[in-house]
Amino acid sequence: QWYQRRVREFQTFQHYFKRINLREGRCEREGCYDMLSGLSSILILLTTTFLGVVRGCTEVTVENGQLVGLTGSAKEGDTVTLVCREGYSTYNNQLQCTSDGSWSPAPSCHKVYVWFEETSMIRYLFPIPVDSTSGSISFSFSVPPQQSSGVLVRLSSKKQSDGTRDTLTIELVGGFLATTMQFNRVGEKLIGFCHDNVQLNDEFLHSVRLLREPKALTLEIDGRTIQCTYPTGSLSNFTFTELRSITVGHLQPSWGANYGMTGCMSDLNVDGISPLILADLSENAGVDTAVTVENVKFVESCGAEYVIPTEAPPKPAKEGPVNPEVVTGKVEEEGGNRNDDDDDTKTTIIIIVVAIVVLILLVLVIGIVCKRYYSSKGTYRVDNARTGHAPDQPEQEYFI
Repeated sequence: QWYQRRVREFQTFQHYFKRINLREGRCEREGCYDMLSGLSSILILLTTTFLGVVRGCTEVTVENGQLVGLTGSAKEGDTVTLVCREGYSTYNNQLQCTSDGSWSPAPSCHKVYVWFEETSMIRYLFPIPVDSTSGSISFSFSVPPQQSSGVLVRLSSKKQSDGTRDTLTIELVGGFLATTMQFNRVGEKLIGFCHDNVQLNDEFLHSVRLLREPKALTLEIDGRTIQCTYPTGSLSNFTFTELRSITVGHLQPSWGANYGMTGCMSDLNVDGISPLILADLSENAGVDTAVTVENVKFVESCGAEYVIPTEAPPKPAKEGPVNPEVVTGKVEEEGGNRNDDDDDTKTTIIIIVVAIVVLILLVLVIGIVCKRYYSSKGTYRVDNARTGHAPDQPEQEYFI
């Protein structure tokens, strides 16, 4: 519709322009007015086209996300994709530019926090079991002091012909984080074990990262590297055969342990898969994802993050909130950058508007001058007797 309106305005200008008498080298009064109207139409066409670009949708700063597929500015009806950073989710990743220059729906990315009870569970099933030679598991969690044991994350392969599975389990045992791996090989089992010596059931948000390579395991908790024990040499081979599922929380009794965690978890990423985000999309946005969700709650936060002390004690203190100066400084710094970008955008728009106003005023002045100039023009007959010309000469015509 916008394009059709512009075409009609341009066709109107062509009609006006054809009425100017160019063959006799003069401009009829009606033609001059029509020419001014045509110039006004051209000015309106240029102004509305330019303002349409200015008021179009431009890239906006999305906290913890960015717009993909936008080059310069977008016009009404254009769509872009919103991509959130790891650990964050959005219910609408396809955004459309509206007539008022805004994106619909408004772009936003939120972090997913999930509260688990002992019977809560989120399970992701791979559409096709895969062999996984290496990978990583990372997440943050917090549990209350009364929660001393429970499964956090478990990876399990498809059941083999002998009834065994490859498994990797991260759990709390007596408040300490432990990782157990069991990989079944022909005629033997490969068992690995990582155990921390610092209790983590203190209501603080702790970060965990496990790196799995074919012949090595590395576990980090709050930036500390935890010693892992496992066979070395030819026996070391942490490769999943037909990895089938990722389970968070409560396990089915047929798998052995049937107790889950009581606490909060966020930022879970297993080999590039985010089960918590998939659960959020399934439960809150109605998106069909390959997850099963049972008895979980989506909350606003998992509590205060654990602060790594300058001199690490054997046990982290339970009291001591996150340093407000660090958090405030970071927010102010990021906010300052956004304000600078906004100021530059506002300045650019002001300059553009002023230039358009000056252009309009200039055209109006030219129109007034043309009107006064051509209003006195015309064809006049001269009396030869009064001007001294011979009577037999034809009367003279002058065009002013």
